[in-house]
Order: sequence, then C-alpha cells, then structure tokens
Amino acid sequence: MGAPKKLLILYYNFPPVKVPGAVRIHHFYKAALPWFDAIHVLATSNRRFFLQDSSLETGCQNIHEVPAWDLRRLTIRKTNENAPFVSSSLKERPLMRLLRQLVDSFPLNILIGDGGLIYILTGYLKARRLIKQEGITHVFSTFRPYSDHIIGYLLKGRFPEVYWIADFRDLHVDPVRKNTLCPPFQRWCNRQILRRTDLVTTVSEGLKREIQKLAPRVRVLRNGIGELSEEDQRPVKKFARFTISYTGALYTGKSDPGPLLEVIHNLLEDETLPASQTDLCYAGPTWLIWDTFIKKYGLDKITNNLGYLSRAEALAIQEKSHINLLLTWSTGNLKGVLTGKLFEYLAADTPILALINGPSDPELAGILSRCDRGAAFSSQSPGQKEQMRSFILEAFGQWKEELEDTPKKQPDYLKPYTWQVMMEQFIKELP
Repeated sequence: MGAPKKLLILYYNFPPVKVPGAVRIHHFYKAALPWFDAIHVLATSNRRFFLQDSSLETGCQNIHEVPAWDLRRLTIRKTNENAPFVSSSLKERPLMRLLRQLVDSFPLNILIGDGGLIYILTGYLKARRLIKQEGITHVFSTFRPYSDHIIGYLLKGRFPEVYWIADFRDLHVDPVRKNTLCPPFQRWCNRQILRRTDLVTTVSEGLKREIQKLAPRVRVLRNGIGELSEEDQRPVKKFARFTISYTGALYTGKSDPGPLLEVIHNLLEDETLPASQTDLCYAGPTWLIWDTFIKKYGLDKITNNLGYLSRAEALAIQEKSHINLLLTWSTGNLKGVLTGKLFEYLAADTPILALINGPSDPELAGILSRCDRGAAFSSQSPGQKEQMRSFILEAFGQWKEELEDTPKKQPDYLKPYTWQVMMEQFIKELP
C-alpha cells in the first residue's frame, strides 16, 4: 500500500454556489473521493452571500473559509436574484466592458478581482498550515478566479514536494472575447506563474493547444457526465408539445441562435411545423438577450421564457425536451469551446443540435457522432440551414410516433465521458 494521498482544492466559489464553474468542481470532488485518503477545500467566506444551488451540495466536511474583500463582495446585492455576477445588460456597456477588462488583467485581477489580495494572503497562510498539519500531497487550483492559481503558485514555491495541478475551465486571455488589456503582457504573466506547475488541466483539445503555449505540461480533463442513480433512470415524461430548449447564458457576439430561429420561422410559415404543437423554451440568466432574438424572428407566440432557474429545474427541462440547443463558437485559431452544457445534454438522453458561430469544430462534432446524440452545424458551412431543417423534422417525426415514456440510459459509448472513468485515468498519471 502506497503513502497516503491527501488533496487540497483551492476554489473561491466552492459548491453549492450557483455558478457554472461550481458544477465542474462538484463532479471533480465527488469523483476524487475514492482516490484520496482525505480532501480539504479552501474557499472564501463570501460564498455565504452568494446564491446557492442545493443540487451542488458535496457533503464536504473539510471546507476552510477565508475572507475576501474584493470587488464582488463590495458590490453584491442582497436580493432573491443575488447571483455572484453582474447583469448581462450592464456587462455590455462600454465603460463596464473596460472595467471588466481591467479587473480580468494583471495586476488588478489579483488586487481587486475575485478573491483579491486579502483572500490570497489569508488563503496562502491557511493552506500552508493545512499542508503542514494534514500532510497534503496534492494541490488542485482552478480558474476562474486567478487568485486560486496565485495561492497555488505561492504554495508550490514554499513546498516544492507538493504536486500542483492548475485547472483552466476557460482561457485567461481569450482571443475571441478579448477580455484582457495588453494580451502579450498577460500571457507573459501566465508563463511565469504556470512554469511552477506540475500539471495543467483544461476542458478540451482546443483549449489545450492554446495553454500549451504557456505551460510545460497540459492534459485534457473534460467536464464530463455524472453516473446515473436509480432515480435518474426512471421513465421521463416528455413535454406534450414538440419542444426545442436552450438552458444557459447567451454571450453577445459569440452565442448566435439566429440561424436556427430563422429555420424554425420558415418551418412555421410554410406550416411544415405546426405552431399549435411547437414550443421554444428558454431558461437562463440572459432572457433579455433571448427575447431580442425571438422578436427579430417573430417567434413570440411559441416561446416559453422561464428565466433563471435552479440547476435541478434546468436539468429537468433538458430531459423533457425533444431537442436541446447547444450554442458555441470558434475561429480559425481557437476551437474546442466545449462548455459543461454539452455534457449535461449528453446525460439528458435528448437529441442535441449544436450551432457553432464560426468554422466547424471537429472535436465537438466527433463527440456528438461517437455518442450518437445529435449533430453540429457551423454558421460558415454551406447548406447548414437545410441540414438543420432536416434534423428538426426528423426529431418532430419521432415525437409524433412516441407512445410511451422511456427510461434514461447511459450506454457504453458515454462511459469514456463519465467522471468516474475520467478520474480513474487521471489518477493513474499522478505520483
């Protein structure tokens, strides 16, 4: 029997905070439990002020909180919609965009960005004591925020024998979002920090190619699918009307449902798709942006806008729908923007229509093909609207023929994308 392995997770928004990144860490924590003798977590006490999601509870008894007097804590509003992010409409104002770029860029991202200097210093001191007292052997930090990587960087300098894994759910310097100022300087800062890592993980091959320019050793650890429980495998009662759903946020200039909505508009116009039997369902924080698209294509009468729901409610919509819409983007230089939504959709056992704003993405198309769960359509591919039309009509035909509810299943071709399988492979690579 080998020496005990003890893990310290550094994550400002540790679950059950209701943010997209917490879903990945929820699954990571659960899948890592069998492989470590103990798991400790360092997070901020600010998480108590943020909107919570009970479906993300981990049951972790070793959460160590430290204060963070950062910009988010100072501006958070105590309302029923108290989510730890700025509203989508405010984000797109020019002055706010500049402020966000400043806060995302070195050095302000470690001074007043999520976490901030107080969180970094108190977090480092707390983590240093944990390493000494608990015999921590591995540290896992995850971006965003960058402050968790700074704590990991300081710990690796103090304890070079500890194995440090730095995780990136997104790129810090995103060439599509243009989210930072002076990108060359930001990349230089990343190189100086990540040179201390033992391993960097990220969610796709596309992001891996970008991060390999900054770090010595990078591997893919996808967002993945959780194992189905007996309750999860119960028969699912689908919506009575033929329903196409999108659950999640829309990102201005990147997420573009327009081509699909145009196809749906045309199908309704020529009555190939009866309006009386069709629903468009949206659930997410950017309902105002969604409404703008809906009005542009005249689809108000078939649209059901549910707003910001709990994760459990959103997952139920995905299961009950007949097509789940996935919106992503790519450029000639950046592909593989595989959000956690993809793996939620795979688990829902519902056909996926992936619409890529940009060139085709072989990585996304390959996953959908291998899992037999749908198809990817590129905004730059000729004939994509005709192909989407055929995809929708095929699903509509299947809906008309469905006579009874069927249980969810997790076939063998989904197993490589489950957290249990991915974690087993991941652990084998660690010392």
